[in-house]
Amino acid sequence: MIPKLQPIEGIAQSEKLAEEFNRMQQLIDALNSKAIPEGIAATITQQLEPLNGLNIPAKEHTAKLKETRSAILKLVEKQLNLVPQKHHLKLWLALGMSTFGLPFGVVFSLALKNFALLGLGLPIGMGIGMGIGAKLDEKAKSEGRQLDLE
Repeated sequence: MIPKLQPIEGIAQSEKLAEEFNRMQQLIDALNSKAIPEGIAATITQQLEPLNGLNIPAKEHTAKLKETRSAILKLVEKQLNLVPQKHHLKLWLALGMSTFGLPFGVVFSLALKNFALLGLGLPIGMGIGMGIGAKLDEKAKSEGRQLDLE
């Protein structure tokens, strides 16, 4: 079980700090709802420990919370194959635009001999990428590999 963070001093003065703190607490709750092996839970707890004793300005604390949350999500994705909701959708949105959209745009531009149509492929690639990402997110949810956070 991963322990929650201790309340932060001055959290009421900074909206961004409060938002990041809540996101971290949601991540901890989502991870505690899954069966996490002891070794990985201990690693996550080690990453969270320095955050409890920090006495730094709100801006730096917000950045440290973001950095730690990102590192925990990468660890969990790599080790346990757990992903947040809409993870694949967001990832494949950009990949679809670059992988499928740009080549389609080049084809349209060359076929119609008008390079103003180069950007026409981007929405097509975006749609393809969103479709692939949605399917992968659906598969992750059905396999129970999706965390209850976005």
